[in-house]
Amino acid sequence: MKVNRTALRTIEILEYIAKSQDGVSLLEIAQALDIPKSSVFDILKTLLYKNMIVENQVGGKIKYSMGIHSFIVGSHSLERFDLVNIAKKYLIPLSKEFHATTFLAVLDEGMVTYLYKCESPKSQITTANLGSRKSIHCTALGKVLMAFQKNEQIVNQALQTTQFIAHTQYTITSIPKYLQELEKVKQQGYAVDNREDTLFQICVAAPIFNHNKKIIAAISLVNSYSKQLDIEELSKFVKNSALQISKELGYVEEKI
Repeated sequence: MKVNRTALRTIEILEYIAKSQDGVSLLEIAQALDIPKSSVFDILKTLLYKNMIVENQVGGKIKYSMGIHSFIVGSHSLERFDLVNIAKKYLIPLSKEFHATTFLAVLDEGMVTYLYKCESPKSQITTANLGSRKSIHCTALGKVLMAFQKNEQIVNQALQTTQFIAHTQYTITSIPKYLQELEKVKQQGYAVDNREDTLFQICVAAPIFNHNKKIIAAISLVNSYSKQLDIEELSKFVKNSALQISKELGYVEEKI
């Protein structure tokens, strides 16, 4: 069987990067896999372009690590991802109970990246789909993922790369106001997008933590905007679902 050398090298490079927790440099890849540096360079640039890997400065060196889009190559891969499987158990009934759309998302390269979506037959159609991205400033998911993120470098990078563009008259369009909103989110334990992304929708989101009490994702519930909608009551259900998912991932709730 004839094997394409470039395709084979690309797979080998991805596999090698995936084994490293702290990232690997171009030179390390070239030496470990016995591939010319020029070939490694071209492949890395292509993988970066397709968001399959990410590039970071570590100790003055450029290192490469896996990007979230490596998991979004196909929906079947995501289905086997533990986080998605656990979250589905709570997002599906939540969607049915409120006739709304529920989401699971992570923060990747300063943007909200959607890993799972559940639509109720009676829910309003949303534009976000599996693998799609949205800004952190106009989404409840973005606010939650930023508010509980303890890595200042990740937060600062996201703020610097975000364009605070007004999607509606309710969108937060400045960093100072956004930071004030994040403080509010931390205090109440959930975030709200009240017609900030689109005028006809309202969204409530809550954080998911792992066994190290580190935020790794967030879930949200999107419903049609209504003045009669009890956001505080809705947030209780979203927060509880997020807490149950966190507990299944090893999170232990702090007792007050």
